[in-house]
Amino acid sequence: MVRLAVVGCTGKLGSAIMKNALHREDVEIRYAIARRGNSFVGQRISELVEGGFDLPIIDDIESAKDCDVFIDCTNAETFMKDGYFKYERMGKAIVIATTGFSCEAIENIGRLAAAMPVFLSGNFSVALHDFTEVLKAYGKRISPDTDIQIIEYHHNQKKDAPSGTALMIKEALLAANKRIDGEKVRISSIRGGNIFGEHEVIFANSRDEVVTFRHRVSSREAFADGAIKVAAWTAGQAKGLYNMDDFCE
Repeated sequence: MVRLAVVGCTGKLGSAIMKNALHREDVEIRYAIARRGNSFVGQRISELVEGGFDLPIIDDIESAKDCDVFIDCTNAETFMKDGYFKYERMGKAIVIATTGFSCEAIENIGRLAAAMPVFLSGNFSVALHDFTEVLKAYGKRISPDTDIQIIEYHHNQKKDAPSGTALMIKEALLAANKRIDGEKVRISSIRGGNIFGEHEVIFANSRDEVVTFRHRVSSREAFADGAIKVAAWTAGQAKGLYNMDDFCE
């Protein structure tokens, strides 16, 4: 059984991961960690997640010595400011379940991965990964005059725009077809209500042809389930930087 430490456990994805883990036999939540000053610190998981167990919520990453892998669901700023050096000292596997990192931060994460297994992805849905593979296959065949529009929809509390998933889709298309002009791949970000996540990709050429692909989720269950499966996989890997291509190959 893989022992998990969930950092950012009181957030939307963190609490969904803990709720998902309650019904699994392959993983165990050993630590629930929130940021310092969080009102839930000192309380029990059962007070945060319905059907939860009697495990205290703590605020110190370095107290989680008896775990196999961390799942960090905080945000890019908190990860780099409060988590990065603690993870470096801990030397344990990490799944980074947040987006919005700068290029410099990505480079630093790469250095972290030189000493331990680190999994970084903008999205943990296997179906989304397969969706992206379909887009790559289609993108290889498009004509040079094709414009590509990526429209991403998320809830009104999401901080980064464009989303990590939208950027991931754009990078995948550019890598799949070197003839695609990056200026012709535009991203529109929509934030509203409680939208869990939707990504629409439109290919429009000058011959009056439009092809549209769409991926939509109706709950965070797909993300939580994927993050847990990825964490169990990452715990058994050698040091290095991994993503969904590695997990799904």
